[in-house]
Amino acid sequence: MGVQVLINDPDKLEAIRARELDITKERINMILGTGVNVVLVSGGVDDLCMKYFVEAGAMAVRRVKKSDLKIIAKATGAAFLTSLTNMDGEESFDAS
Repeated sequence: MGVQVLINDPDKLEAIRARELDITKERINMILGTGVNVVLVSGGVDDLCMKYFVEAGAMAVRRVKKSDLKIIAKATGAAFLTSLTNMDGEESFDAS
């Protein structure tokens, strides 16, 4: 399910890259805006994303087994999320 984008103008390529970074920062800020200071994920965390977390005084822990994530969520009362997308297909994050 890959996406292929063909670009002939280098300026447009740079604009796409900049927007990708903006989207990533918006997602991180959406999570951090709830007041969390620790985020555990089962996959990897890009170095740039890790930088955003550290700058905000938060910690992101990568490559945690899903079974451990479920145990930690249950023990701490945290939310176990598989996506930031709500039922309407929009990205949102509700801390409750």
